[in-house]
Amino acid sequence: MTKAKARQKRRSATAALPLACRRASRYQRRMTTANTPRYTLLEDAQGVAVSTIMSALGIHLLRTAGLVTGGTAGLALLLAYATDLSFGLLFFLVNMPFYAFAYAKRGLPFTVKSFLTVLAVSLIADALPGVMDLRAIHPAVAAVLFGVVAGVGLLGLFRHAASLGGVSIVALIVQDRWGIRAGWVLLAYDTTLFIISFAVLPADRVLWSMLGAVVLNSVIMLNHRRDWYVAA
Repeated sequence: MTKAKARQKRRSATAALPLACRRASRYQRRMTTANTPRYTLLEDAQGVAVSTIMSALGIHLLRTAGLVTGGTAGLALLLAYATDLSFGLLFFLVNMPFYAFAYAKRGLPFTVKSFLTVLAVSLIADALPGVMDLRAIHPAVAAVLFGVVAGVGLLGLFRHAASLGGVSIVALIVQDRWGIRAGWVLLAYDTTLFIISFAVLPADRVLWSMLGAVVLNSVIMLNHRRDWYVAA
Protein backbone atom coordinates (compact mmCIF):
# COMPACT_ATOMS: atom_id res chain seq x y z
CA MET A 1 0.00 0.00 0.00
CA THR A 2 1.37 3.41 -1.00
CA LYS A 3 1.65 6.31 1.43
CA ALA A 4 -1.08 8.23 -0.42
CA LYS A 5 -3.51 5.31 -0.12
CA ALA A 6 -2.67 4.91 3.57
CA ARG A 7 -3.38 8.59 4.24
CA GLN A 8 -6.68 8.35 2.33
CA LYS A 9 -7.70 5.29 4.34
CA ARG A 10 -6.96 7.08 7.62
CA ARG A 11 -9.01 10.11 6.52
CA SER A 12 -11.94 7.87 5.55
CA ALA A 13 -11.83 6.13 8.93
CA THR A 14 -11.68 9.48 10.74
CA ALA A 15 -14.62 10.86 8.76
CA ALA A 16 -16.69 7.78 9.51
CA LEU A 17 -16.04 8.03 13.24
CA PRO A 18 -18.53 10.87 14.02
CA LEU A 19 -21.26 9.08 12.09
CA ALA A 20 -20.60 5.88 14.05
CA CYS A 21 -20.67 7.84 17.30
CA ARG A 22 -23.96 9.44 16.38
CA ARG A 23 -25.46 6.08 15.51
CA ALA A 24 -24.24 4.60 18.81
CA SER A 25 -25.67 7.57 20.71
CA ARG A 26 -29.07 7.17 19.05
CA TYR A 27 -29.05 3.46 19.80
CA GLN A 28 -28.16 4.11 23.44
CA ARG A 29 -31.02 6.63 23.77
CA ARG A 30 -33.47 4.14 22.27
CA MET A 31 -32.30 1.40 24.62
CA THR A 32 -32.50 3.73 27.64
CA THR A 33 -36.07 4.72 26.76
CA ALA A 34 -37.05 1.10 26.14
CA ASN A 35 -35.57 -0.05 29.46
CA THR A 36 -36.95 2.82 31.57
CA PRO A 37 -39.50 1.46 34.07
CA ARG A 38 -43.05 2.61 33.39
CA TYR A 39 -45.83 2.94 35.92
CA THR A 40 -49.11 1.13 35.51
CA LEU A 41 -52.30 3.20 35.55
CA LEU A 42 -52.99 2.24 39.19
CA GLU A 43 -49.42 3.02 40.26
CA ASP A 44 -49.62 6.34 38.44
CA ALA A 45 -52.91 7.30 40.11
CA GLN A 46 -51.80 6.43 43.64
CA GLY A 47 -48.48 8.18 43.09
CA VAL A 48 -50.20 11.40 42.06
CA ALA A 49 -52.64 11.12 44.98
CA VAL A 50 -49.92 10.60 47.60
CA SER A 51 -47.79 13.39 46.14
CA THR A 52 -50.78 15.73 46.12
CA ILE A 53 -51.53 15.08 49.79
CA MET A 54 -47.89 15.65 50.75
CA SER A 55 -47.84 18.92 48.82
CA ALA A 56 -51.02 20.12 50.54
CA LEU A 57 -49.54 19.21 53.93
CA GLY A 58 -46.49 21.29 53.07
CA ILE A 59 -48.69 24.29 52.32
CA HIS A 60 -50.51 23.78 55.63
CA LEU A 61 -47.19 23.85 57.50
CA LEU A 62 -46.24 27.12 55.80
CA ARG A 63 -49.55 28.85 56.36
CA THR A 64 -49.74 27.85 60.02
CA ALA A 65 -46.29 29.37 60.69
CA GLY A 66 -46.97 32.46 58.57
CA LEU A 67 -44.33 31.52 56.00
CA VAL A 68 -44.18 31.72 52.24
CA THR A 69 -42.65 29.76 49.40
CA GLY A 70 -41.93 30.21 45.72
CA GLY A 71 -43.94 29.41 42.63
CA THR A 72 -47.61 30.09 42.25
CA ALA A 73 -48.19 28.63 45.73
CA GLY A 74 -46.00 31.38 47.20
CA LEU A 75 -47.81 34.03 45.22
CA ALA A 76 -51.16 32.68 46.39
CA LEU A 77 -49.95 32.64 50.02
CA LEU A 78 -48.80 36.26 49.81
CA LEU A 79 -52.13 37.30 48.34
CA ALA A 80 -53.97 35.33 51.03
CA TYR A 81 -51.95 37.06 53.79
CA ALA A 82 -52.59 40.48 52.26
CA THR A 83 -56.30 40.05 51.51
CA ASP A 84 -57.56 37.33 53.92
CA LEU A 85 -59.01 35.48 50.95
CA SER A 86 -58.93 31.70 50.73
CA PHE A 87 -55.55 30.26 49.74
CA GLY A 88 -57.25 27.47 47.84
CA LEU A 89 -59.26 29.84 45.69
CA LEU A 90 -56.28 32.08 44.99
CA PHE A 91 -54.00 29.14 44.20
CA PHE A 92 -56.53 27.72 41.76
CA LEU A 93 -57.05 31.08 40.01
CA VAL A 94 -53.36 32.01 39.83
CA ASN A 95 -52.61 28.79 37.97
CA MET A 96 -55.34 29.19 35.35
CA PRO A 97 -53.25 31.07 32.73
CA PHE A 98 -50.56 28.38 32.72
CA TYR A 99 -52.67 25.47 31.51
CA ALA A 100 -52.75 26.58 27.88
CA PHE A 101 -48.96 26.86 27.95
CA ALA A 102 -48.71 23.42 29.56
CA TYR A 103 -51.00 21.91 26.92
CA ALA A 104 -48.98 23.41 24.07
CA LYS A 105 -45.64 22.24 25.47
CA ARG A 106 -46.34 19.02 27.37
CA GLY A 107 -49.61 17.68 25.99
CA LEU A 108 -53.07 16.84 27.32
CA PRO A 109 -52.21 14.14 29.92
CA PHE A 110 -49.71 16.41 31.70
CA THR A 111 -52.15 19.33 31.61
CA VAL A 112 -55.08 17.30 32.95
CA LYS A 113 -52.98 15.80 35.75
CA SER A 114 -51.65 19.22 36.72
CA PHE A 115 -55.12 20.76 36.70
CA LEU A 116 -56.54 18.01 38.91
CA THR A 117 -53.53 18.18 41.21
CA VAL A 118 -53.86 21.94 41.68
CA LEU A 119 -57.59 21.55 42.33
CA ALA A 120 -56.98 18.81 44.90
CA VAL A 121 -54.21 20.74 46.68
CA SER A 122 -56.48 23.80 46.82
CA LEU A 123 -59.28 21.81 48.46
CA ILE A 124 -57.09 19.80 50.84
CA ALA A 125 -55.00 22.78 51.96
CA ASP A 126 -58.17 24.72 52.83
CA ALA A 127 -59.59 21.72 54.72
CA LEU A 128 -56.50 20.87 56.81
CA PRO A 129 -56.70 23.81 59.29
CA GLY A 130 -60.00 22.44 60.57
CA VAL A 131 -58.60 18.98 61.31
CA MET A 132 -54.91 19.57 62.04
CA ASP A 133 -53.92 22.25 64.55
CA LEU A 134 -50.23 23.16 64.21
CA ARG A 135 -50.29 26.62 65.76
CA ALA A 136 -47.58 25.75 68.30
CA ILE A 137 -45.03 24.80 65.64
CA HIS A 138 -41.82 26.84 65.47
CA PRO A 139 -41.21 28.58 62.11
CA ALA A 140 -37.84 26.86 61.71
CA VAL A 141 -39.40 23.42 62.18
CA ALA A 142 -42.25 24.31 59.84
CA ALA A 143 -39.77 25.51 57.20
CA VAL A 144 -37.65 22.34 57.29
CA LEU A 145 -40.64 20.00 57.38
CA PHE A 146 -42.23 21.90 54.51
CA GLY A 147 -39.06 21.58 52.44
CA VAL A 148 -38.87 17.84 52.96
CA VAL A 149 -42.58 17.03 52.65
CA ALA A 150 -43.34 19.34 49.72
CA GLY A 151 -40.03 18.45 48.04
CA VAL A 152 -40.90 14.76 48.07
CA GLY A 153 -44.43 15.64 46.96
CA LEU A 154 -43.21 17.66 44.00
CA LEU A 155 -40.67 14.99 43.15
CA GLY A 156 -43.45 12.43 43.03
CA LEU A 157 -45.56 14.66 40.81
CA PHE A 158 -42.65 15.23 38.42
CA ARG A 159 -42.01 11.50 38.16
CA HIS A 160 -45.67 10.89 37.42
CA ALA A 161 -45.75 13.52 34.66
CA ALA A 162 -47.68 16.10 36.68
CA SER A 163 -46.94 19.34 38.53
CA LEU A 164 -48.46 22.00 40.76
CA GLY A 165 -48.90 24.27 37.78
CA GLY A 166 -47.37 27.64 37.08
CA VAL A 167 -43.65 27.93 37.62
CA SER A 168 -43.32 24.17 38.11
CA ILE A 169 -44.54 23.65 34.55
CA VAL A 170 -42.08 26.22 33.23
CA ALA A 171 -39.27 24.64 35.26
CA LEU A 172 -39.95 21.20 33.77
CA ILE A 173 -40.06 22.59 30.24
CA VAL A 174 -36.77 24.44 30.75
CA GLN A 175 -35.15 21.27 32.09
CA ASP A 176 -36.38 19.15 29.19
CA ARG A 177 -35.41 21.67 26.54
CA TRP A 178 -32.16 23.20 27.81
CA GLY A 179 -31.00 20.77 30.48
CA ILE A 180 -31.19 23.30 33.32
CA ARG A 181 -32.39 21.43 36.39
CA ALA A 182 -35.90 22.27 37.52
CA GLY A 183 -34.66 23.04 41.02
CA TRP A 184 -32.42 25.85 39.78
CA VAL A 185 -35.25 27.45 37.83
CA LEU A 186 -37.54 27.29 40.85
CA LEU A 187 -34.84 28.71 43.11
CA ALA A 188 -34.37 31.73 40.83
CA TYR A 189 -38.09 32.46 40.93
CA ASP A 190 -38.21 31.94 44.68
CA THR A 191 -35.49 34.53 45.23
CA THR A 192 -37.49 37.17 43.39
CA LEU A 193 -40.67 36.34 45.27
CA PHE A 194 -38.94 36.41 48.63
CA ILE A 195 -37.63 39.91 47.98
CA ILE A 196 -41.23 41.01 47.43
CA SER A 197 -42.29 39.13 50.57
CA PHE A 198 -40.39 41.57 52.82
CA ALA A 199 -43.11 44.12 52.02
CA VAL A 200 -45.85 41.78 53.31
CA LEU A 201 -44.33 39.60 56.06
CA PRO A 202 -42.01 40.20 59.04
CA ALA A 203 -38.35 39.81 58.10
CA ASP A 204 -37.81 36.77 60.33
CA ARG A 205 -40.68 34.92 58.62
CA VAL A 206 -39.20 35.60 55.21
CA LEU A 207 -35.80 34.32 56.36
CA TRP A 208 -37.31 31.13 57.75
CA SER A 209 -39.20 30.77 54.46
CA MET A 210 -35.90 30.93 52.59
CA LEU A 211 -34.66 28.01 54.66
CA GLY A 212 -37.69 26.02 53.56
CA ALA A 213 -37.04 26.92 49.93
CA VAL A 214 -33.42 25.78 50.17
CA VAL A 215 -34.49 22.41 51.60
CA LEU A 216 -37.25 22.04 48.99
CA ASN A 217 -35.08 22.80 46.00
CA SER A 218 -32.22 20.68 47.34
CA VAL A 219 -34.53 17.68 47.45
CA ILE A 220 -35.58 18.29 43.86
CA MET A 221 -32.11 19.02 42.50
CA LEU A 222 -30.56 15.95 44.09
CA ASN A 223 -33.30 13.51 43.16
CA HIS A 224 -35.12 14.57 40.00
CA ARG A 225 -34.04 12.79 36.82
CA ARG A 226 -36.55 12.37 34.03
CA ASP A 227 -34.99 9.06 32.87
CA TRP A 228 -35.57 7.19 36.15
CA TYR A 229 -39.31 6.64 35.95
CA VAL A 230 -41.91 7.30 33.28
CA ALA A 231 -45.65 7.52 33.92
CA ALA A 232 -47.99 5.23 32.06
